[in-house]
Amino acid sequence: MGMVVLGDVATPRERGRYYGYFAITYTTAGACGPALGGFLADHLHWSAIFWLNIPLGLAALAVTSTLLRGLPRHERPHRLDVIGVVLIVAASVSLMLGLNLAGIRFPWTSLPILALFAFALIVAGLFVLRLVTAPEPLIPIAILLDPVVRCAFVASAFGWGSIVGLNIFLPIYLQTVMALTPTDAGLSLMVIMVALNTSAGLAGQVLARVVRYKALPMAGLVVTIAAVLTLGWRAQSLDLWEFELLLILIGAGFGPLPSLTQVAVQNTVERHQLGISLGSMNFLRSLLGTILVAAFGAIVAGAAAVDQGAPAQTAGWQHGVAGAAQAFAWVFYADAACITVALIAVVLMAERPLQEGP
Repeated sequence: MGMVVLGDVATPRERGRYYGYFAITYTTAGACGPALGGFLADHLHWSAIFWLNIPLGLAALAVTSTLLRGLPRHERPHRLDVIGVVLIVAASVSLMLGLNLAGIRFPWTSLPILALFAFALIVAGLFVLRLVTAPEPLIPIAILLDPVVRCAFVASAFGWGSIVGLNIFLPIYLQTVMALTPTDAGLSLMVIMVALNTSAGLAGQVLARVVRYKALPMAGLVVTIAAVLTLGWRAQSLDLWEFELLLILIGAGFGPLPSLTQVAVQNTVERHQLGISLGSMNFLRSLLGTILVAAFGAIVAGAAAVDQGAPAQTAGWQHGVAGAAQAFAWVFYADAACITVALIAVVLMAERPLQEGP
């Protein structure tokens, strides 16, 4: 909703620097949230993690009830696509259950897992059918038919999904391969937040001042891909200083992408479609991020099983540091491949002039 509001108060050319601030907020929360949660659980009570949301929610309610009343209104009559909502939720939940249970509680080829995947595929097909037949579908077809929007959706989903995957598996890599404590592993990852925040903030400023606004994100993604590939190549022999340098390169290279995708979408769609466009992009980003985390987990479990000679769902880390490092190397290579998909999407995205009017 914050990004939708921004569409009412800033022109596309001005939004780049504001999206830099959004990226800073997002990554700071992602990096500091687990550390704060651990502190609350250790020194207060685990339930404090949930109670903390009440004052934060009340503060958000106070802001939305006062400041947002001054925004312009662009209301249109709508017919809510309840059937589409039910279909996409059912497909997503079934897919997430299958990915999270497979290899842990059930084998990947077991009947319950195959049934969940089959149900998700069938319902997803019904959702696509609903998109082309509903009077006002949940995701307007006109949005999906625009090549700039499609490229922005793909770049955002694969880019952010890759970063989420790294945030999940890098702490495990540090504890398993480099023998760091959980606290030290968390602190070691703070550098990627600093680098990404700095890069996103600077890139947002540049985006509003140049005509060829894709050049910086494309160059940054090349740097990120090279750093993640090096992470995989050197997974068995990295020292902590080399690891921190690679994290800086990953964060700095990825930073310009969020502003680009957000601005590209808002520069393309009609004003009354800002909400559904950004909502769809965020949904796809979260969905793909969850899928990638499950897929990376399957890669690690599969590599552990091959090395240890045990079923994937029972393989642990007893196969040794070298085997664990090789398993994580495959995760990093897969992550680099996903970022490459984001880069290709940015390259294919048309560089339309940014609007400057109200």
